[in-house]
Amino acid sequence: MVKAELIENPQEAEIVTAVDNVPDVDVAIEQWDAYQKLCKGLLNDTDYQEIIVKEKDEEGNYVKVKRHFKKKSAWQKLSRAFNVDTAIVDRDLERTKTGRIKEAYYCVRATLPNGRSIESDALCSRSERGKDKVSDHTIMSTAKTRATNRAIAELIGAGEVSAEEMSAEKIVTQSKFLKEDNSS
Repeated sequence: MVKAELIENPQEAEIVTAVDNVPDVDVAIEQWDAYQKLCKGLLNDTDYQEIIVKEKDEEGNYVKVKRHFKKKSAWQKLSRAFNVDTAIVDRDLERTKTGRIKEAYYCVRATLPNGRSIESDALCSRSERGKDKVSDHTIMSTAKTRATNRAIAELIGAGEVSAEEMSAEKIVTQSKFLKEDNSS
């Protein structure tokens, strides 16, 4: 990013520009490789959810594909490794006429020790597949988990979707080391 200062009277001062936050490509690659190594060393098969999702292939046809997504436990381990602090910034609950929670919204701020922070929000609703008969607590905690996972992922630059956000065709197993599933 190039920062520039607008000066009202250019005759009295020079325009000062500075290059800031332009990464060294080799350093950026080293950092990404370090993140990948950290994930391999820190996370294990219980930190992943394998889910079958529909994706388009090269011809544009939808096909079922197995994908691995980090679960809450993975994001909590990464949060600890990066010393990320999280805090709830906002919360809103929509209730049915009988008082049950219909939808929950959370906004969570994640902050690094150097002060860099990001806010991320998420919802969970009873209208989602499989959520119609769960407890009020599950609706609330799922929304909070989604918002927290998103904030951590965005802050550390992982940019990944967590297992808790996936709309699955079929949840296969907790393990990323799954044997072939022929039941689909």
